[in-house]
Amino acid sequence: MTGSDVRHSAASGGGNVAAPHAPIDGRVRPIAPFDSDNTNPAGGINASAEDMAKWLRVLVSGGRLADGTRLLSAETARQLTTIVTPLPISEPPAELAPLAMHFHGYALGLDVRDYRGHQTVTHTGGLPGYVSRVIFVPDASVGVAVLTNQESGAAFDSIAFHVLDHYLDAPSFDWIDGYTKLRARAEARANDEQRRAAAHTPSSKPSLPLAAYAGTYRDAWYGDIAIVQEAGKLVMKFSHTPALTGELQHYDHDTFIARWRDRELRADAYVTFALTPDAAVDQAKMRAVSPETDFSFDFQDLLLTPVRARTPQP
Repeated sequence: MTGSDVRHSAASGGGNVAAPHAPIDGRVRPIAPFDSDNTNPAGGINASAEDMAKWLRVLVSGGRLADGTRLLSAETARQLTTIVTPLPISEPPAELAPLAMHFHGYALGLDVRDYRGHQTVTHTGGLPGYVSRVIFVPDASVGVAVLTNQESGAAFDSIAFHVLDHYLDAPSFDWIDGYTKLRARAEARANDEQRRAAAHTPSSKPSLPLAAYAGTYRDAWYGDIAIVQEAGKLVMKFSHTPALTGELQHYDHDTFIARWRDRELRADAYVTFALTPDAAVDQAKMRAVSPETDFSFDFQDLLLTPVRARTPQP
């Protein structure tokens, strides 16, 4: 796989690399590449279509290279695709009826389920401006990799399942139509939520003066997050993630909305403060405003508690 590397930063180094695109404020446009190497272990591989085909050939063949020699033992290949964690089975949306499953689980870094009577093994990938799907069917010796530079899972799945249907001799199905209808419903829900947040008229003022919400907050997982006053407004700053800096706009009661200054993030979040009986901030919780916010922004897992200065002991 000579057209591959293992660093995010390599994608922004020039050469024959697709530029990332994403919908920003309703219009698809180029966005800044994500070039931090901090997350390389989670998905830092950049690979060409040709190299992905080589990798899929190994997976489909149970671990063999093109010349028949083994890269993986048969036992290792079997372990990679054996379910370790069973997952719930739910009915697919009506628009995507062929995706009905009878089994579903997570193997060693791979999602395993059935599709049209065949076991399929798959995984998706995503970075800002790029999303992808790799899927293969061992008993049919077919694999598909769809690499895109626009954030549309509906697009890569429409392509992947259309190709699989061809090689599995499956009944014809209009995947583009199904995903278009499903996407329209999801966008309508997200737009409604965004409109409600934008048009909301507060029924109350904050319980405390703005200065009382300012300070350093700490989450056991993330670390320190600062809330400061700037020009009479509250600004939230994530210490380890400088891009997460934005004004806290009052929403209602003790809830604010963090409007990140970097609008490419598309991840505005509610920040709700809880108070102690003596009217001091006890903690703050967050959740994304839009249901379309990428799952990587797991604001809901944060529990922010004020870092209070210790009183000197006599």
